[in-house]
Amino acid sequence: MRVGQTFSEKIKQELTQNKYSNEAQKAILYSFLVNALTIKLTENGMSWQIKSQFNFIVRFISNIFSDLFDINKKIMYSDLKNINNKRDYILSIAGNFDQIINDLGIYQKPVDVITTEAQMKGVLVGAFLSGGSVSSISDRRYHLELRSNNISYLLFIQTILQKFNISIALLQRRKSYFLYIKKSYDISDFLKLIGANNCMLEFEDQKISRDMYAQIHRLNNLDISNIKKSSTAGNKQIQKINEIINTKSYSKQSEKFKIFCQIRLKNPNASLTEISKIFLKDFNIKIQRTSVNHLVNKLMSL
Repeated sequence: MRVGQTFSEKIKQELTQNKYSNEAQKAILYSFLVNALTIKLTENGMSWQIKSQFNFIVRFISNIFSDLFDINKKIMYSDLKNINNKRDYILSIAGNFDQIINDLGIYQKPVDVITTEAQMKGVLVGAFLSGGSVSSISDRRYHLELRSNNISYLLFIQTILQKFNISIALLQRRKSYFLYIKKSYDISDFLKLIGANNCMLEFEDQKISRDMYAQIHRLNNLDISNIKKSSTAGNKQIQKINEIINTKSYSKQSEKFKIFCQIRLKNPNASLTEISKIFLKDFNIKIQRTSVNHLVNKLMSL
């Protein structure tokens, strides 16, 4: 992973490095064109253009075009943008567009064109490459988006994901729409489904590490809380012992009660469980935590 590369970019790079069947390539190209194609009319005729901020995506789509169709193509790039210091890479295509449209079924109903599992996965790959993003791998709030201005396209993708039992919601932001996944296990399933296996494993490892850290943090906080509670309770018991230790009421108590008072005076922060262990270790008296608690209640009632 190069310096400054986002997790979304890393996923897209992995997808462009995978090998795909002819069937899957057509589905990827179909999905990418439906979501990201711009048609330009010039003095020299019509051209198709595909734009991306990632050179490797433009070259990936360019190679698929070359594998499937006899076309003329040219890759260009824009000047660096002042906002994010990035440039757009543009693939310009000229050729027999009617053949491409008919062969890919671009103007047909998606359900009539995309029917096999390989095609469905190809559509999802094209959707992520053309409009997908995932939150940073270190972000505690998980979220994956698939964006498009074509609501029918997103509804079809939603149908595909439902077939694979992945829960995804359709929302609108300004004039565009997006599909949204927020559950970590659904994001993992999606990454595995589109073939981003290395990124899926990295996502899972990060999640496990984060969950483990959070669990340790919760346990540490719980330990601190218990220590504070034990300390507060111990101080109250010591204060009570000091009040009664020279009274007749104290002298009438059982031997176990008096031993408990001795232990508490020497161990103000000890928990009830720790006191029961001291009974056994120092006095060879086996006593349960509940019995120690009974002695505490007896003390505080005097």
